[in-house]
Amino acid sequence: MRHRRGHRTAHRPRRAVGVGCAAAALTLAATAGCVGPGATADSSASARGDATHVVENGLPFGIPGDWHLVFDDEFEGTDLDLAKWSLGNPDVAYPGRVTKPVNDDELDCYDADQVAVHDGALHITAVEREQTCGGRTLPYSSGMVNTRSTFSYAFGAVEARINLPAASPGVIANWPAFWTVGANWPTGGENDVAEGLHGQLCSYFNSPSGAVGHCTDGDFTGWHTLGAEWQPGRVDYYRDGVLAATITEGVTSQPHWLMIDNAVQPKIGGPTVVPADLQVEYVRVWQH
Repeated sequence: MRHRRGHRTAHRPRRAVGVGCAAAALTLAATAGCVGPGATADSSASARGDATHVVENGLPFGIPGDWHLVFDDEFEGTDLDLAKWSLGNPDVAYPGRVTKPVNDDELDCYDADQVAVHDGALHITAVEREQTCGGRTLPYSSGMVNTRSTFSYAFGAVEARINLPAASPGVIANWPAFWTVGANWPTGGENDVAEGLHGQLCSYFNSPSGAVGHCTDGDFTGWHTLGAEWQPGRVDYYRDGVLAATITEGVTSQPHWLMIDNAVQPKIGGPTVVPADLQVEYVRVWQH
């Protein structure tokens, strides 16, 4: 749960890892390979990393169906495309260069200077630099990009090619996430397509009924293709083209916008590593 809006901050109850991984829907604990109620796991998907895969046909990797592309960014050039993305916390009405994080548990401010595009990828880098944001002084600076004001969708396939930073072999550093969020959290729902929790790669869907999800065993540091198909009443999560889990409870239908960030919070995410560069080669969304 990324949205952190359980303690009211803005989006993303960040992984208050959900029902089934703990007794309560919003407890801060994630268990290796755990599957929450309403979620089923595909054991064949356990950590089949494909570090060399590059999608060449423009279709979702491993997600069946007839698709047409409705959003994409290949992060070419040297500047973030501000026609597609906004910087910082999307809940801040008039964001400046530095905004408060979306979850009050985060130890980082969002600084636009920590977001860059170069060498064919988006880079969101967490560093140890004290900053003040939202009335608090925090020890780290990182970044977030979102499409709240530029793009949202309801149902379809979403996918990103992501390089998750490592704290040690097979352990994801910090609290990186690729996720989607609906308006008026949690009413609109939150789909954590890929989130580093306690060093593992996890996926959760959050809604007024709670958090349901799954954490996948294996090494997902480095480059991987991570996606999800969102349908009425169902979300299927994919790891490198392999179905890893299915969620059928609490799935909402309001349009969602995209979010990517590289937060710091070792009690929820993995061990703190700074500087740590979250890299994204592309983000794509398709619909039928």
